[in-house]
Amino acid sequence: MRSRLAIILVTAAMTCGLTACDAVREATSAADSATDKASVCLDAAKLAGFYPDLSNPEQAVKDAEKTAADLQALAEKTGDATLKDALTDMSAKVGELTPNSIDPASVTAWAKEKVGAANALTQACL
Repeated sequence: MRSRLAIILVTAAMTCGLTACDAVREATSAADSATDKASVCLDAAKLAGFYPDLSNPEQAVKDAEKTAADLQALAEKTGDATLKDALTDMSAKVGELTPNSIDPASVTAWAKEKVGAANALTQACL
C-alpha cells in the first residue's frame, strides 16, 4: 500500500512539474515575442524617419530604395500581422520616390502621405 501511495505521489509531482515547465516555456516564448516586436518597432521607428535629401536626387532615390528594402525585411521578420502590414505600407510609401519626384512640391505631398503610414506603424507597435 505504501509503495502505491509513493508511486501516486511521485506521479502527481512529476505531472505538476511538467505543467510548471510548460507554463514557464509559454511565458518565456511570450516574453521573447514581445522583445522581438519591440526590437522591430525600434528599428522601424528609425527607418520611418527617412526624408530624402533634395539637393542630391540620385542619392535620395538610392537611400529611399535601401530604406524601403530595410522596412520590408523587418516586415518579413515579424510574426505580428498588423505590424507586418504597417511595415509593408511604410516600405511601399518610401519606395514611391523616383528621380522625377524629388522636387520640393512632390516631396512635400509625399511627406504628408508618409505621416499617415508612420502613424499606422506607431499604432501597430503599441
